[in-house]
Amino acid sequence: MENQATYESKQNEIALKQELEREVKTWVERNFNFIQVSVLEKVSDNNLFEYIFYPSAEDIFEDWLNDCNEMEKVATYFSYNELDGFDEFQTRYESIDDTMINSLIECFGVEQFENFKEWCLEVQHDDIDEYIYEQENYPMWNTCFEFRDSFRNTDKDIETILSVGLGVISGLDDFNNILFMKSAGHSFYSTYWIPLYLEFYPDEKIKYSGINYQDL
Repeated sequence: MENQATYESKQNEIALKQELEREVKTWVERNFNFIQVSVLEKVSDNNLFEYIFYPSAEDIFEDWLNDCNEMEKVATYFSYNELDGFDEFQTRYESIDDTMINSLIECFGVEQFENFKEWCLEVQHDDIDEYIYEQENYPMWNTCFEFRDSFRNTDKDIETILSVGLGVISGLDDFNNILFMKSAGHSFYSTYWIPLYLEFYPDEKIKYSGINYQDL
């Protein structure tokens, strides 16, 4: 009986994954115009960089902190604010088996972590700005994807798009917001399209929760 239940669960998971793949592929085909980078460069008078949306310091904060030595930043925060207990903090941090952010929150506490984040955004802003502009932020592939509907031309949607690692071109005359891939060497669907689809549609995110789509 247990083997039968396990088999049925596995088959249901496979069916849901196949369904998710079909739905997302249909969604992409119906909701985006495929546009060549050369066209965008021409209509922008070869100044496409001016229309590429850069994330804010707050949006990029976790990526920036993850890319540098987070304990050096914490040590500087303790020293700058004349706080005691850094050695104990570091020892506890190193003993936690979790993500960087979750570990920092557990060590700091939510309120103190927010103080640390605000301090970084204020005191380390030059370093964060430099990090932002050092990132690859230009179409990696020759095809970009314009939303067919201006409904998606909102700041909230731009934040969502950036959160899954896609780039955004915004403000070109006669074009809605345009998405582009900033990296290569992986599946566009598992890396970008499926995560974006699930972020746009919370009910679908719940429906397909637990489905491993990394091989799609």
